[in-house]
Amino acid sequence: MASDYFILVLIASIGLYQIVAITAKLDGLCFFKRPLPQIVFGALLIAGAYIWFFTSDERNIQHQVEGSQQLGLFLGAIVAGYVVTGIISSAIQAKVKTRVDNSQKEKAHEIGVESLKTNTFLGSIRSRMKKENKKG
Repeated sequence: MASDYFILVLIASIGLYQIVAITAKLDGLCFFKRPLPQIVFGALLIAGAYIWFFTSDERNIQHQVEGSQQLGLFLGAIVAGYVVTGIISSAIQAKVKTRVDNSQKEKAHEIGVESLKTNTFLGSIRSRMKKENKKG
């Protein structure tokens, strides 16, 4: 039951990150360039995860997943979903090799989630590490 719950939240969070990425214009987390396929894909992931979880066998058996364990599984799954989304979107966009102009390259050194508007997840980490190395 615990692993099923983790997978449910992981897949649903990836779908949610896809919908949020397109609405917040975080191009660095997007799997698709156009909004409609992105939103449909995200919605299908969320719906598919819930359908799989609630229609699989043995859902009515008493399980020993307590509240604190469930919270830990939930938090771990949403963090893992963010990392998986970042890695997949970086791999997809690395193949595409999008051209970025100079003004966007300067914005690539923004801190936090804002850097995902102009850079991929792994690209943001790399540019942040380069900036830190130049300081030190």
